Amino acid sequence: MGLSTLPDSPDARARHVRGAPRARGSRGSVDASPARASNGGGLSLETDPPGAEVRIDNAVRGTTPLILNLAEGRHSLVVQHGSHSKQLNVEIAANATNSYHIGWAADAPVAAPLQTGSLTVASDPPGSAVTVDGSSRGPTPLTIRDLTAGRHEVLVKSSDTTYQRFVEVEAGATASLVVGGAPRATPSWGWISLDTPFPVQVQEAGRVVGTSEIERIMLPQGSHELDFVAAQFGFRQTAEVRISAGRGAPVSLTIPRVAMNINALPWAEIFVDGTRIGDTPLANVMETIGEHEIVFRHPQLGEKRQVARLMMRDSPRISVDMRTK
Repeated sequence: MGLSTLPDSPDARARHVRGAPRARGSRGSVDASPARASNGGGLSLETDPPGAEVRIDNAVRGTTPLILNLAEGRHSLVVQHGSHSKQLNVEIAANATNSYHIGWAADAPVAAPLQTGSLTVASDPPGSAVTVDGSSRGPTPLTIRDLTAGRHEVLVKSSDTTYQRFVEVEAGATASLVVGGAPRATPSWGWISLDTPFPVQVQEAGRVVGTSEIERIMLPQGSHELDFVAAQFGFRQTAEVRISAGRGAPVSLTIPRVAMNINALPWAEIFVDGTRIGDTPLANVMETIGEHEIVFRHPQLGEKRQVARLMMRDSPRISVDMRTK
């Protein structure tokens, strides 16, 4: 997949990935669509350090790292971290994803493309010949590193069977492909699946093996010590998972809760994620980390909305003046 330079930003590059994986968003400013509409595309953003505010067309959409679904066409993107900011115009194409990694050094932001990922190929029995995009890569099992992010044709050939698969490789992540090399073969791989209110990276020994946005994360059978990380919320949990051949292992994470203190002038009725909590002032309102929509409602002064971003070891004070427009 080629890299294209945006006309108004010579130092920013985007990659377009056909059929990119689904984005699992959270409430409020993060896109929550489980599947992209046919007339839209994706935008994936990472920053170094993380936690930068992202504005799309002058609307706050969350903080990095962030994956969004956007309507096809040109959009104004502003990424801000402290006193640093980066502004780009991005072109969204149907069924494609633009990915950016933005870092700040020497008081100047530098945008660099996410370009390569890895692919792990296994077969039963092992020893099948693997060809990627017409190039021989060796026998299974094997891991192919530094593959260009995007769609690749993979052929896995045993003595009597050839499997053709098309695999999407994400930059900075490892995709997995498992095929049966012969009839009645005993599988040697299984998978994990997890459901989280915000995107979570899955790491093993410091290497990214998947994300919660992937329906199945393939792993070889045996015991695995996995780290589940969401740096944008300061979240990290470690769990030992036992993988059985040909079976899935659901993983349940404990999402911590933190306290919010909510107030309004002169007062307001409060709804968090659509549930009425009470009237202000409210202290020690416990909610899970992540993003939550807070609605302030007053019978004469109307309604205001705010997205609260709760992080580990956080206890934010959230207040609005209902008398202002």
